[in-house]
Amino acid sequence: MQTGPTTHRYIAASKTPIIQALWMVLIVSIATGVGSYALFIWGPTVSQLLTATDKHFWYLSRASGVIAYILFWLAVVFGLLLSTRLGKHFNAARVFALHQYLSLIAVGFATFHAGILLADNFLNLTLWQVLLPFGFQTERVGVALGQLGFWFLLICAFSFYIKQYIGQSAWRWLHFLTFMAYTLISIHVFMVGSDTRALPLLLFYAGSQTVVFLLMSYRILTLKQAM
Repeated sequence: MQTGPTTHRYIAASKTPIIQALWMVLIVSIATGVGSYALFIWGPTVSQLLTATDKHFWYLSRASGVIAYILFWLAVVFGLLLSTRLGKHFNAARVFALHQYLSLIAVGFATFHAGILLADNFLNLTLWQVLLPFGFQTERVGVALGQLGFWFLLICAFSFYIKQYIGQSAWRWLHFLTFMAYTLISIHVFMVGSDTRALPLLLFYAGSQTVVFLLMSYRILTLKQAM
């Protein structure tokens, strides 16, 4: 019995969900194993730390802030890859999807990063102090830059959903706020982030910002050559 191209395509299509499911099982299994190992090794230490301090919300804010920055950095990198000749080496649709959804997830972690501080009894912040720049009593400039960067990031992240109404050209101009948001948040990290004293994070911040600077320089160079 011979099979034609249609049959082969049908078989390939039917195998795709199975392969994706197997990959998901593998990823979840690895994540579960790594998480269990980390909990076994560091669980007692973390437990002692949490019971010995009343700064739980502060630590949660710091951790979520670092995660938000990493996600935002990845979103910026994917966006720059799409806008340069380097993007031709990747699947544009997948890179764009990553660029979009990483921005939204970064907004979520950034919101948690700021919002969890409302539960901190030491800072005693109000909602307006968290939302509006220059509301903090200390580190006012550094915090305000982070707050402005967050609002710019929020606008850029949700601009994907109004793109069809404002048009491609207006959306591209609006999307340039991403670079302003990244710059302000990067300054915020160095001015306010207490974790920048840790050498691994300091190296990551410096390295990640260098990557963005090089990609932006490459984009500007290619734009000049195209003119």
